[in-house]
Amino acid sequence: MNNIPPIIHQIQNRHLYSVSSIVPSLSQSWKDKHPLWTYKIWSLKTVQDLISRLSPSLPLIMDEKVQLDIARYFILYQEGGIFVDSDFECIEPFDNIIEGKQCCFSYEPQISGNKIISKSLIISEKGHSFLKFIIKRIENDCNCVTKENLVFLNNTFTLYDNTSDVEIIPSSVINPFSQAEMKLYLAGLMPEEIMEELISEAASICYYQKNTRSNTIDVLYLSSIVGHGGAFRAAHRIHSGLRSIGVGSKMLVLKSDFGERENLSDDIYIAQPRLSEKVGYQNDLEPLKKYPKYNLSSHTFAPAVAGTDINEYIDIFNPKIVQIHWINAGYIKIEDLGKIKKKIVWRLADCWPLTGGCYYFGDCQRYLTGCGKCPKLGSEDEKDLSHNIWQRKRKTWTKMDMVIVVPTLWMKQIVENSILLKGRQVFVIPNGLDLNKFYPISNKIARKALGIPINKKVILYGATNAINDPRKGFSLLLRALQSLSKKHHNEYFFVIFGAEYQKIDLNIPTKIMGYIQDHYILQSLYSAADVMIVPSLEEAFGQTVTESMACMTPVVSFLDTGPAGIIEHKQTGYLAKYSDPEDLATGIEWILEDNSRLNSLSLNARYKIETTYDIKVVAEQYRSLYKLIEDIDY
Repeated sequence: MNNIPPIIHQIQNRHLYSVSSIVPSLSQSWKDKHPLWTYKIWSLKTVQDLISRLSPSLPLIMDEKVQLDIARYFILYQEGGIFVDSDFECIEPFDNIIEGKQCCFSYEPQISGNKIISKSLIISEKGHSFLKFIIKRIENDCNCVTKENLVFLNNTFTLYDNTSDVEIIPSSVINPFSQAEMKLYLAGLMPEEIMEELISEAASICYYQKNTRSNTIDVLYLSSIVGHGGAFRAAHRIHSGLRSIGVGSKMLVLKSDFGERENLSDDIYIAQPRLSEKVGYQNDLEPLKKYPKYNLSSHTFAPAVAGTDINEYIDIFNPKIVQIHWINAGYIKIEDLGKIKKKIVWRLADCWPLTGGCYYFGDCQRYLTGCGKCPKLGSEDEKDLSHNIWQRKRKTWTKMDMVIVVPTLWMKQIVENSILLKGRQVFVIPNGLDLNKFYPISNKIARKALGIPINKKVILYGATNAINDPRKGFSLLLRALQSLSKKHHNEYFFVIFGAEYQKIDLNIPTKIMGYIQDHYILQSLYSAADVMIVPSLEEAFGQTVTESMACMTPVVSFLDTGPAGIIEHKQTGYLAKYSDPEDLATGIEWILEDNSRLNSLSLNARYKIETTYDIKVVAEQYRSLYKLIEDIDY
């Protein structure tokens, strides 16, 4: 006998959800497949009324986004039926699925060590005891939903005594596509036979088109650019993570790689310089033209003489905190930073704030004594541009009420040893990832979509300017692979991203992917690989390290760099001796030679990311820091 009433519930609030025109009228597909069922749309107001009746204390202490998130449990407890997020499309009737059922959830379509129970589509009879248990948990601790995030339902299910009353339907029935696989499909990269296989037993599909907006302003986040590139992606992730936990964050940038719609939905604002102001890379490079030995195309040095005064924006937004990320490329002049009259959190993306202009100092230690005779500039002058910049910083930084955030202990030690930032409070908060976007997809699907052989051990390497930037260590990796090619040239396949095609002297089949702008292609690359190599000699963090590990791909890197603080030696990857290509080769071979070991490393890598680098966990660390320095209850 069927205990579930034939009714479909959806929440559609135009302020919090928008569905792309690529998937028109998702709601209609549910009506078409269930012509005799009732279809009910809930608004924010009706959701709040329902929660008020069932749990009167909750609306007074929870924000609107959380209310909309937990509403599904209250709706089904009160009325029963099917709750489905508004970006799901129905492709087969649910009559047979609900027959005889009491309460059903499904797993997220993600391949990882821990299966995640999904909240996106729930089937339940009215008044089911598991829904009551969920509601009681929220009443006892109203923060548990946001604190536990993806694993809230898993944790609640574990605590529930009568788990046999709840059925977990395979994701292949409710939603066969992960977000990355859906992106591949919409981009026309999903092979037809794989597509048909995935939807063969599916009754619904999610198109992942949700967007959220923040209405408050606690933090004004300054970054020259938002979009592509490791530092720029890190800034956007932190900004998005803050907003996801209820901290109002707006970004003020000089340039956005996103479209107008995404800028609007993500609260990203583009500064408009005055006609009299010189901004941008080219204007900031002018002083460097006096140094013919400096390579202008390297972008390894920033005078910060060009920029727009952002203080009028700070006056308009009136944030509690100004968070600085990366403000070079002719965005903000050094002297204008000294005019900021707010509490400042400076999250260092590199070493520029503590040097006379270079992003990384290599073997040079002159930043400790005032710079001058700069090797980057090819200068022998004690009073050169680098010394002038160092002095400008020393004068300006003393005016700023700021604390420093670094992503690794390696960076913390560098800051504490510097002269320009010595004595400042330094906090270590890692870069985070949105685990809804970075997770492993099918290795087979990823390789077929990208044209990578199925039967090879795939070695991945990538970075901005991957081949030509000496700091990224490609020459050391090439030497390591050349030594391995004698034994493994028929077993290995090498993939590079972040570089244009060029001939490489290597007896291992190689594929150069160029510059990757689409997230789902990047995620597919990580998922297609068996091992990721990050041979950087100087790296503040190593964004590709966490991205790769999130996709269950272990990483080989060097000791005594930023990535060494992320990778656990022989647990989630391999840490080779600094700048040693022979040990780098040893690490690659050690990971690839044993499939059982590789599987264990892959699971460990994903677990490390889930427990340490989830962007919501990282964002909570920032919120705690803001409370500490501002004494504000966020």
